[in-house]
Amino acid sequence: MASLGERLRHRKTEVFERALGDAVMDGPAGEAELVAALSDLPLSRHVSVIAVLGDAQGSAGPQALRHVLTAEGMSRDVRCAAALALAKRCGPAASADLAQALSVRDSVLKRYAMVGLAGAGDDSAWDQAFVRLKQILRRSGPPPGLRVQHLSAQSQVVSAICYLGRHLDGAGGVRSVRLIGEVRGHWDRLGAAEQAWLTEIWPGCLPDGPPAVDVLPPESRRLESWIRDLLFGPAH
Repeated sequence: MASLGERLRHRKTEVFERALGDAVMDGPAGEAELVAALSDLPLSRHVSVIAVLGDAQGSAGPQALRHVLTAEGMSRDVRCAAALALAKRCGPAASADLAQALSVRDSVLKRYAMVGLAGAGDDSAWDQAFVRLKQILRRSGPPPGLRVQHLSAQSQVVSAICYLGRHLDGAGGVRSVRLIGEVRGHWDRLGAAEQAWLTEIWPGCLPDGPPAVDVLPPESRRLESWIRDLLFGPAH
């Protein structure tokens, strides 16, 4: 039988895809093979390998993902995959990396970084994420085609609020009041699906809600699961 490394480099897609799953099951040795394969696999397969590194085990994966996320010349798809894989793999320890990604010029990478923070980040990126939410809400109007069941993947507002709302400082806290004020002040920039989501998950923040200082934060675990249940599952 061919070795794992040989199967990861096999020209047949079905052999390659089975090898990805085997690499995850093979623990640190399998992870080392995944990292090594990145140096000579076709670029078209890099996203798949990066995504699977989010599920692997060992010491080499996080460093490889951080390199991909920050290195010059990497494609957008690969860097976005690295942002999500790093969040899955490292949890709160990925927060600084994801916060740094919020400062890049690529708006798509910023979206993935925010999703990673929403699902796994600690509160250290709160100010950067709030600035990003303000940028998003300065858009000309709500994006078309948003559906409530797909908001975790479609809406930048939802992922930002999931992150920011997980790390508020209680009713009347500075963060809480700032976030409620931003949402209420730009309610007309939200799509109908985004408004419906907020009405269901955090009704106190609506424009007709009580004074901002009296509004309780949304349930943190519920916000986290909104992102994680749909986007943090196994890649393979």
